[in-house]
Amino acid sequence: MFLCNKKVVYLSVYRDEKKGETAGFIKFTEKQKECWMDIQVKRGLCFEESYTLLFLIGEDEVEVGRLPVQADGIHFSRSFQTDNEKIFLQGEWYDSRRICQILIRISDASRIAAYLPGAEISMKKAEEKLKAVQGNERKEEGADFYAAGIEQEFEEVYSFDSKWDQLTHEYPQIHPFGDERVFISIEPKDFIVLRASCQKLVNNSFLLHGFYNYRYLILGPDKEMGDGESECFYLGVPGTYFEREKMVAVMFGFEGFECAGPVEIGKFGFYMRRVEL
Repeated sequence: MFLCNKKVVYLSVYRDEKKGETAGFIKFTEKQKECWMDIQVKRGLCFEESYTLLFLIGEDEVEVGRLPVQADGIHFSRSFQTDNEKIFLQGEWYDSRRICQILIRISDASRIAAYLPGAEISMKKAEEKLKAVQGNERKEEGADFYAAGIEQEFEEVYSFDSKWDQLTHEYPQIHPFGDERVFISIEPKDFIVLRASCQKLVNNSFLLHGFYNYRYLILGPDKEMGDGESECFYLGVPGTYFEREKMVAVMFGFEGFECAGPVEIGKFGFYMRRVEL
């Protein structure tokens, strides 16, 4: 089924149609003829008691349910009846491949939303723009060029070259070592982006200790720490370098310590270990 094939999509804040910070994620799980949807939204983004969850299907907004807001944000789960590529919503069957956006409208000017790459996107807006061009008596070849530009714009919005490209699009980018290497800032609740074998790190005591002290972790590719040829991904826990701390880190599976410049006693940096996306 189209939705369940997405596994995880990331929510972002949009204000006046401009994309802002990452807001959370949606996880899909398929069980026989059901699709389970689990939504998590960060705290501090929603200020009402509840909000309406909507699916944008073609040009139609379909109300899916109400999302109660808790002290630590939104945590919501529900299942949908499915049949091949059909999904049952509000007493009616819909083609799940036409779901192009999942959104929570926060106000008239802002929303939390996730676009679904690969959906059969409605081109109604593009057609309206083309009609406006024709109404202004643009030349036919000029209109074709304009249409091509609109199609390209949709492709850029809804597709990514790799999973890492999508993550850098959705999470804050940082340069923790003062060089050109790009990492993203994540939290243990974001480990859903890792391979299943790496998600158990959410219970790693050393990792949790570092996270609760500094409130963030880093994730990114690094050839220097890998074999120098292929691109390896590393998870980093912030901390200061001490021999005793290093010994504890090794016991919990962390391979080494990385910082800006040479490693010195008492210097801030990150205890690193290899992971898979």
